[in-house]
Amino acid sequence: MTAYIQFNGQRSDDFGLRIYNNVSHESTGFDVETVVVPGRDGELLLSNRRLKAVEKTFPFRLLSDVRVTEVQEKISNWLNVEGYKPLLLSWDSAFEYKAAFIKTFEVEEVLRNFGKLQVTFLVHPIKYYVDGLIERPLKNGENLRGRGNELAHPIIKLKGNGDCVLKINDRETHLKNIEGGIILDMQSNTVYQGKQGAWDKFIRSPQSVKPYLDIDANKITWTGDFSATIMPFWGSKV
Repeated sequence: MTAYIQFNGQRSDDFGLRIYNNVSHESTGFDVETVVVPGRDGELLLSNRRLKAVEKTFPFRLLSDVRVTEVQEKISNWLNVEGYKPLLLSWDSAFEYKAAFIKTFEVEEVLRNFGKLQVTFLVHPIKYYVDGLIERPLKNGENLRGRGNELAHPIIKLKGNGDCVLKINDRETHLKNIEGGIILDMQSNTVYQGKQGAWDKFIRSPQSVKPYLDIDANKITWTGDFSATIMPFWGSKV
């Protein structure tokens, strides 16, 4: 099968673009600063406690039976969108990446002169299992087996009224005065009801933390008369 990428819902081969060489792979790493201390051997390492985004470059050739004039504007519009968008790779189909096209250039001119194109994306340091991006119902007391090699930051929806203590393993999230339901969106670090922010429903205390999923087993329970769904967002380092 011919290799392709799918960016923002559209495949590269839809535009007559074919990957013609090996794609270089750069792995993420921790964002660390080095500090030189006079009189001390070596350097101190200061962690910013985050993973760095990476660049991925894909070399394309325009198929010989495709007219440049017919696709150049479509390719430019496909790539030149703002912000992170879903990126799928045909040879790594279990995962969805988040990518932004950052190295802008005159697509039309490059294609017209060379018939080739180097497309570089800035890629989020975590790639997500596709089946972990699907919302699924939760049963009170259910055990979820983690995947990947990173803690997962899920989207959990609770439907019901009143107070609730959500527990994942030994970690508790205390919620109060829920009216109809609440969404704990840890992907965007947001709590909301409907379209309104609802951080006032989250009880801030040493015993109450934002929910996340462990790499291994996750036993999930909650108090009160609520139903629940979850999108786990299992992920691995790029």
